[in-house]
Amino acid sequence: METLLISSSPSLHDHLQSAVGACHSHPTLWDVADVLPRSDGGLVWVDVDNQDEDLVQRLCRGDFGRVRVVVLSSTPTDAAAVKWLGMGAAGYLHAFAVAETLRQVASVVSSGGIWIGVHLMQQLCTRFGQVAKADSPHLAQLTEREREVVDHLRAGKSNKQIARDMDIAERTVKAHLTAIFGKLGVPDRVQLLLKLSA
Repeated sequence: METLLISSSPSLHDHLQSAVGACHSHPTLWDVADVLPRSDGGLVWVDVDNQDEDLVQRLCRGDFGRVRVVVLSSTPTDAAAVKWLGMGAAGYLHAFAVAETLRQVASVVSSGGIWIGVHLMQQLCTRFGQVAKADSPHLAQLTEREREVVDHLRAGKSNKQIARDMDIAERTVKAHLTAIFGKLGVPDRVQLLLKLSA
């Protein structure tokens, strides 16, 4: 998948390139707007802080072709994340996130997923967890320990918090989650909580 960065920041280009590999860079979306309709399946990282917001919105909506868009900001907020994800962006995060996070975002988005930051994910889980039924018939498929993990998810806790509260290793929490997702046929914690809400 071709990677493109829309930013006038040479340091952001260097940072992204060292994290995810080769990427082409253009200072503004205006520079590539006429080329993007011919793009199909590329990954576009956009530094929204120095771009025409209307153009970025059009890019997220697919007006310039079928590309996956990750919106970057030096001052990210949960409200902006909800806004950009709602407009069709496949991810939203701090422009200078650590290299490992950028690689994870690239992997998730390139494989068709949506990147939601940890804090926003916890808020969503807390919100959906409040309506998830503690007596859902789906829970009968799970072991007692797996149901305990689900109870923690309903409270919006991260893997690290769950591990601490249950006095187990974080990798054990991940193993429980993998088993839970497999048994209930869901790809992630948000979908799990939505299924338990049904």
